Amino acid sequence: MVFPRTARLAGYLFAIFILWHAMLFYGLPLTIIVGLWFALSIWLYLAGPAAALLSAFTIATFTLLLNFSIQLSGLDRSMYYRPHELMKAEHPQLGGTFRPNTQFNMAAQFGDIEALEKSGVREKPHDIAYQTDSLGFRNPAEYGRQSFVLLGDSFVAGANDTQSCLIGESLRKDYGLDSYNLGFPGDMEEYVQRFEAFRREKGDRFKVALFLFEGNDFKPFSYRPIKQKKASKAYLDFSKQSSLWRYTHWIYLRAVKKSKPVKGNPLVRKIGTEEVAFLSTDQGQAHNETPYQESRMKFADALQRMKPNLVQVFFIPNKYRVYAEWVTDRQLHNAQWDYLSQTARQANVDIFDLTPTLVEEARRLLPQGQYVYWRDDTHWNCAGMRTVAGPVAQQLRLR
Repeated sequence: MVFPRTARLAGYLFAIFILWHAMLFYGLPLTIIVGLWFALSIWLYLAGPAAALLSAFTIATFTLLLNFSIQLSGLDRSMYYRPHELMKAEHPQLGGTFRPNTQFNMAAQFGDIEALEKSGVREKPHDIAYQTDSLGFRNPAEYGRQSFVLLGDSFVAGANDTQSCLIGESLRKDYGLDSYNLGFPGDMEEYVQRFEAFRREKGDRFKVALFLFEGNDFKPFSYRPIKQKKASKAYLDFSKQSSLWRYTHWIYLRAVKKSKPVKGNPLVRKIGTEEVAFLSTDQGQAHNETPYQESRMKFADALQRMKPNLVQVFFIPNKYRVYAEWVTDRQLHNAQWDYLSQTARQANVDIFDLTPTLVEEARRLLPQGQYVYWRDDTHWNCAGMRTVAGPVAQQLRLR
């Protein structure tokens, strides 16, 4: 069949349009996708309009069926060792969140230390339940003018813990203190951004408890509002929500990472009856003697931006600091706490160090073969979260 020149061109353009969108569902780098698309576009042009349209529709149909099969089989969930990464999403005003209005259960296979640095220490798989509200935070119900909003990273969000163990759940059930969980991994810049966006949306009739983790929160603060996602990025991100993209992107990353060495050498020590792993960077943080300078860190500015809502700051130690008496004879330093406590006092904000509470409970539980952190992870387990909920509730009641 002979097509008019205009029809031939329209058919060809429609074919490569379909091909482009089908290829976006494969999790390869954009440069590779563009290269493959360009090469296939030439082949389609040489094949003629009828063959080009048939080939494009065949590839698109195959892509949709493959996506459905991966979703149905659960392969797109099998590569995640915990729900935390699988549940990640993004809110245009609040920044990083979890998938909104979602209930999800998954068995965590191991912790983040094993995932990052291959410590060889693995807890038994444990079930993790996620329940999120319409904003994408781990709350059993919508924000309803609770007195306190808990702001912080994965310790507040509960990266490796089931819903019932979260600090907010314990405050509500065990201490009758209703709070709203605004936790999601980030740093001081993202906490301020999230707080300001939340205050704009929900008003200012709440008090903030800010949790700062020694491990990765002590980065210089620079104030930048959350950038609105560009239309081009939103367009490309649409396919990234698909099961096919997540699975093929995982396969690609595994292939690339095979040639790269594992970052860091974790510390593994037998504490009590079990081996416990510590992230390679924990020791340096706990032994750091170099003071933090306000001229560089600018935490005072961050705390001022959250006032008058900000009424309490909690310092979260890393796992090595809590178990230091079992793993080292060296004297610990705490430049992070020294800087934060001084800055909070200058901002006239109350501050509380959770380290003594966790150390005391670690000593009490060890003869029973129990711990306050997961042995293969940097985060608290349920026992650790219950441990800190008590002093958190006590401090918040004072406010």
